[in-house]
Amino acid sequence: MNSHMSGKIVGVSLVIAVLAVAFLGMLAYSATLARQSQADTGSVQQSATTGSNTTPSTITVTGTGIASAVPDEIQIVLGVATSGTNATQVLLDNSNNMTAAISAIEKSVGINSSDIQTTNFSFNPTYSQYSNQINGYQASNQILITLEGSQTSLLDPVINAAVNAGANSIQSIQYVLSNSLQSKLQNQALVGAIQSANQTSLLTAQSEGLSVVGIQSVTILSNNYPQPYDTFGAAVPFAVESSASTINYNVPISPGQTQYTVEVQVVYLLS
Repeated sequence: MNSHMSGKIVGVSLVIAVLAVAFLGMLAYSATLARQSQADTGSVQQSATTGSNTTPSTITVTGTGIASAVPDEIQIVLGVATSGTNATQVLLDNSNNMTAAISAIEKSVGINSSDIQTTNFSFNPTYSQYSNQINGYQASNQILITLEGSQTSLLDPVINAAVNAGANSIQSIQYVLSNSLQSKLQNQALVGAIQSANQTSLLTAQSEGLSVVGIQSVTILSNNYPQPYDTFGAAVPFAVESSASTINYNVPISPGQTQYTVEVQVVYLLS
């Protein structure tokens, strides 16, 4: 288990423990909470459902918390594709164009080499349509560029630098949550889910003339983070002649918002 995942698990455990202990003190305010039909904590939306447990002294409640934020990272996959009848020349052209594209991204835009990673390379023969004869060769090289924090404003400069230096395809552009923001949203959604379950348990118990006196268990039923959204689902070619003047592309892309949803099941003790 890596340190990041271990840290998230420890963080979630601490949040659950703190909220469970704090719930005991919150019981004194059950009368006030009973008059509240819905809790709202800004970007956290809450809902809850209840189900009766077979044990008369407990009640099982599920709560859902949703936290949202604007993604703070961009992942760009772009590449160089070349073809021709001479294998050596096809591979040489591909290598030269990709080297020039990476150099432009690093030197002209200021992206660190550690934020550029090769994701795919292929070099294959091509065949004629009606025979098994080789009629040419094609090479493809793709790289992943990650823009973090303030670097997300460099999306257009990265595309412009790469394309004008020799890149001729964009496979995808994805807006994603950084590890730190993902962890923050997870905790916010978890807090909202447990608060929702707490409030619902008090309202339900009081409607039956009972009191909630403690928590028996807390279980995370689901922890959903949507997969990154591909702005481009397939390679998008840019036909740029070697003799053409520098072209500036302005790609209209919006990050939107990403939601993190947590659902918990809490078993409460009744008196």
